[in-house]
Amino acid sequence: MGDSRLKVFRGAAIHTMDESNTVWENADLWVRNGKVVKVGRDTLIPAEAVIEDVTGTVITPGLIDIHTHVGIWGEVNEQINDACEYSDPYTPLMKAIDGIDIHHFSFQQARQGGVTTIQTGTGSANPIGGIWSILKTGGSSLQDMMIEEKSGLKGALGENPKNVFGQQYKKAPYTRMGVAHMIRQGFQQASALSPEERFSHIEDQSELSPFIEVLEGKMPLHLHCHRADDIATAIRIANEFQVKLSLEHCTEGFMMLEAIKESGASVTLGPYMLPSGKYETRNSTPEAPKLFSDAGIPFAIMTDHPFIPIHYLILCAAEAVKYGLDEVTALRSITVQAAKLVGLEDRIGSLETGKDADFVIWSHHPFESRSNILATYINGHSVYAKERE
Repeated sequence: MGDSRLKVFRGAAIHTMDESNTVWENADLWVRNGKVVKVGRDTLIPAEAVIEDVTGTVITPGLIDIHTHVGIWGEVNEQINDACEYSDPYTPLMKAIDGIDIHHFSFQQARQGGVTTIQTGTGSANPIGGIWSILKTGGSSLQDMMIEEKSGLKGALGENPKNVFGQQYKKAPYTRMGVAHMIRQGFQQASALSPEERFSHIEDQSELSPFIEVLEGKMPLHLHCHRADDIATAIRIANEFQVKLSLEHCTEGFMMLEAIKESGASVTLGPYMLPSGKYETRNSTPEAPKLFSDAGIPFAIMTDHPFIPIHYLILCAAEAVKYGLDEVTALRSITVQAAKLVGLEDRIGSLETGKDADFVIWSHHPFESRSNILATYINGHSVYAKERE
């Protein structure tokens, strides 16, 4: 629950990220019980309100990163990595909720970086890896932080599953054909079930249950794909089974924009501020968001934490601006557009009446190099405040 007192943050430039992208100058943000009550200028504030003078600052919605491994990737060495179950390439029942450590330092980094909501879970070693979750980056418990326990079934195409299992463990899949075959298997088996059999598998939480939930539209299929041919395979598999698809990374997607647009798949771009550590990422470019925007394809920008640390999400968006993406689209890609892609725009992503009071107070516009995060709020509670100098 949020604070029952009415709190008014007075005097900021407020970027609402609503449908009209309204920016209120020298405005007030009203918050009560963890929700946004009002945003406006020259508001008549009740006498009982607690006023916080934030004159001269900038307020944005809390940032959202919908592709991370926050709280589940150990980040010290591979031996303590909980993000991939290496015992088998096919692990659909692995649940992020069972691997997330809410006391991991990456949550603190997220709050320091203004990131208030993340999607996290299994990595990309397995053709079918497990079930992702969406949660706030602050709260008293995992249950308190959780928004969507099952936000998608994660799989991977390309070099990662080939190299981990084919090259390292000397077992299938050895090829891209083998990877795609393994992804298809669960959907083929689930598609052949009668309604009664589907119900039974869901009740028993069998290995087919996640595939059934994807087939029934209860959650999407997230497929890691860098190379253009892997993106095409992801779209082909989604079309075969008529399931909702999220293209993760989509590194060479700018080479096939028309096909991606026609597919209707969701797109999460990044990380593109890394050296090309493998052949399939050699064409990675921070110009990709602009090219997707020009083509009219909605997208979110991600860090893939820990590969780009979570607190640099704003820098990933700023880098896209340097390569031609307009500032409004860039900021939307890590706020309300990210929320839309995971179906949570009615709750997070913009500062509008009734939505969660997740917001960030900045010293300057967030894309200015000198900008500092002064405070981060989740559900109306301060979860980070910059130390006064």
